[in-house]
Amino acid sequence: MPLITGVDHEHREVYVVALGPVSLDDVRDHLLREKRERGLAYPELVDARGAGIPTTLADLEQIAEILRGLSREGPLGRTAFLVSSDADLEAMRALEAMVLDICDMKTFRGEAEARAWLRGGAAKGQST
Repeated sequence: MPLITGVDHEHREVYVVALGPVSLDDVRDHLLREKRERGLAYPELVDARGAGIPTTLADLEQIAEILRGLSREGPLGRTAFLVSSDADLEAMRALEAMVLDICDMKTFRGEAEARAWLRGGAAKGQST
């Protein structure tokens, strides 16, 4: 599986490592697993530096719709993405714009900056 997910209830966080090509189905399965494990409201760090992530507009729109549906069921935690290419950075920034009203998502090149940003707030729908 290209998305290795750890939900840490003790520290209330999620860590994901993406490996190889990641499909829309992989993203959907990951989000549904995170929902089952009750981690959607936790801050999440997605390390996609070693992966090929979905970058087509159609895929990004479908991911946004999945997130929109999940947000109706409960708050979504901040999500920081780590990427290594300009194409992935551009794609993730497009997704950020699509979900701006439902969740806090930001894309980074550096892990320290991503972790600092994650510590900066609560899930959308929750007070800080």
